[in-house]
Amino acid sequence: MTLGQALTRILNRVGLSDSTEEFKDRARDYVNQIMAESQPHPYWWFLNTETTFATVASTRVYQPVSGNVTAWHSFYDQTNNRSLTIVGPEEYDLTDIDRSDEGTVSRVFVGGVDATTGYPTVELSLIPSSVVTIRCRYLQEIGEWSSSDDSSSLTTLGIPRIFESVIIYGASSLYMEENGDDSGAGREGSNFQRVLQTARKQNVTMQGNRRFIPPPSGGGRTGLITVGTDIVV
Repeated sequence: MTLGQALTRILNRVGLSDSTEEFKDRARDYVNQIMAESQPHPYWWFLNTETTFATVASTRVYQPVSGNVTAWHSFYDQTNNRSLTIVGPEEYDLTDIDRSDEGTVSRVFVGGVDATTGYPTVELSLIPSSVVTIRCRYLQEIGEWSSSDDSSSLTTLGIPRIFESVIIYGASSLYMEENGDDSGAGREGSNFQRVLQTARKQNVTMQGNRRFIPPPSGGGRTGLITVGTDIVV
C-alpha cells in the first residue's frame, strides 16, 4: 500500500472524495499526527536500524545519521572488532578533560546537535588518530510526510503492514472528530485501539520481550535493554 492509497482509504471512511487536494492534505496531516504520537512509546521494533560511518583522523564530532534519532543503542568499531562504550557527560569529561587527546576510540558521548542540520551528533574519545569504520545501532524517528511521498509504499517509508491499519483508523478518527462526527470518531477510535494493541503485542514478540530504557536525564549509559528484570546491552 502506498501513502496515497492509505489517504484514499481514510477519506473513503470519512465520506470524502480523494480527488480534492485539500481533503488529502488534511488526511496526510492526521497521518503525520498519528505517527508523531505513536513515537517513541512504545519503542517499535520497525524503528530499530543501523548505519556505519568512517572516522576522519583528528576529528572528534560526527553526525552518523541524516535524520532524527530517538535513542542510540550501541556503537561498534568494525575495523578493530571492539565494542565502544556509551558514556554520559561526566565520564566523558573525565576521560579527556580538554578533549584533545588522540588515540584509539573506546568511548562515545551522545547528546550533541549539529548547528546547521539540527540532527544529533556524537563525540568520540579518544579522538581517532586513524580512519576506522564504526557501526551504530539506533532507534530512528520517522519524520513528517508530504505530497511527494504519496507514491511511495508505506514499507519503503519504514512502516510494516501490521501498522497500516493503525494509521488508517487513527487518522480517520481524528478527521471525523474535527468534522463533528462524534459517533464515527468513536467507532474509528475503537478500531484504532484494537489494531494498536495487536501491533503492540507483535512489538513485544519481535523484540524478544525486550524493552528499551531511555538514559537518565543527567546523563549516563544509554541503549540498555531489559528482558524480564535482567539488563542486557
